[in-house]
Amino acid sequence: MSFFLVLTVIPAYSQFEQMKRTRGRINESVRAEKERERQQQLESGELLPQPKPATLNVDVQAVLAAADYKSFADARPHAAVRVTDGQPLWLYLKFKSRLGDYVLTVRSAEDKSKLQYLLFAEIGPKGDVTASNQYLLQFNKEDLDASELKINLAPGLTGHNRSIPLFLTAAGTVRPGLWTNEVRISNNPAVPRGLSQHLATAPVILDLKGGNPKYQKMNSEYDSIVLRGTADVSIMPLAGTFFDQSIKKAVIEKLAPEGLTPSNFYFAGDGWSDYSGSTMAMARNRKVFAVFTYEKAAKCYYGLAQVVQKYDFAHSKFDAPAVELLKDLAVPCAK
Repeated sequence: MSFFLVLTVIPAYSQFEQMKRTRGRINESVRAEKERERQQQLESGELLPQPKPATLNVDVQAVLAAADYKSFADARPHAAVRVTDGQPLWLYLKFKSRLGDYVLTVRSAEDKSKLQYLLFAEIGPKGDVTASNQYLLQFNKEDLDASELKINLAPGLTGHNRSIPLFLTAAGTVRPGLWTNEVRISNNPAVPRGLSQHLATAPVILDLKGGNPKYQKMNSEYDSIVLRGTADVSIMPLAGTFFDQSIKKAVIEKLAPEGLTPSNFYFAGDGWSDYSGSTMAMARNRKVFAVFTYEKAAKCYYGLAQVVQKYDFAHSKFDAPAVELLKDLAVPCAK
């Protein structure tokens, strides 16, 4: 009897193993097909990639330093634990793999065929979910292979993502005192974010017991530094890659009542500067600058248009642009 059982069990076991292998090959084929379909959807823009899961301060690391170092590794031993009024400040970010694995990918509100790659930066009290200031970091596709980022926080620099106003907006407006803060980086659009919902945080104590006149000055000059590399407004801002026909139209319409017809027009910077205040205020704005030249009484001038749009949370869109003009800045006439 036992011999008969052995003879019948062995073929059954063999068939079962064969069925398992066949099912495994089928499942692998299905997974491969789904992956091919997913890749095709990604390439066609039908499906948006999702950020990699990340453990706070492990997969992405951040450090603040008061000097310009070559890399995150060089800056880390010199972490700025405490800063005083007017001290330069840099943010260094290190990614376990690449920036592109951790950004939030969304469709542009203005053009659904275009993708935006985002990270959210904020500064707020250490250990508190609230933020005093927030800034939207926007990347180009070419940026996504970077394994590190170095961003100036004070006093500012020209160039795409080389600096952000996050820190100076806080340090230049806070009351005198000793403030224990942290800079946070996240790919989570929710506001406020939980303490563990960030990619990385970097603590910093603002020692402003004697006031903050230097940071106030840096904050007031920040836009000029980013636009032209100097606080001297007699120097024309650098031309950027940004262009928006509707925003240009709004600026031209603002110039018409002034009797000004631009002979040259361009945007400074490579995109919108998108920023928010406190998480409790629910206020979001974006800003861009346009430059125009013109002649008046046989003399040549340039002007600067600051264009700001407020975000309408109720309708999930930006309001009509508000344009402020700075005019009659003398420049040599082109030959």
